[in-house]
Amino acid sequence: MTERSWKSWERRSARDHGTERTPVSGRQSDAGGLDWESAVFCAQVKLGYRQPGYLTRWLGEIVQHARTRGKIGFVLWKEKYKPDAEALVVLRYDDWRDLHGNAAEPGAGTLK
Repeated sequence: MTERSWKSWERRSARDHGTERTPVSGRQSDAGGLDWESAVFCAQVKLGYRQPGYLTRWLGEIVQHARTRGKIGFVLWKEKYKPDAEALVVLRYDDWRDLHGNAAEPGAGTLK
């Protein structure tokens, strides 16, 4: 049986962080959609068709700008009238993995 692409993405991202995907059968009703868990993170991993255009553009611009300075760019986005604590941090997965992934993996912790 061919593995679904979303399941494969969950598995790869879990392994990037030194853990394994939590199978659906292993989730409790109060797990909150947990796809994998590490010593620091609980992750819900999503695979979609399209990212909103404005986020794609903003992220591309700041990533390019940050690279020229040897830094990591991200977008901090907050919905109007929502508390600051509810803002979202959006960055490329490659940068996230370099910052927080499995240190035993080749290339982890290095900026590309």
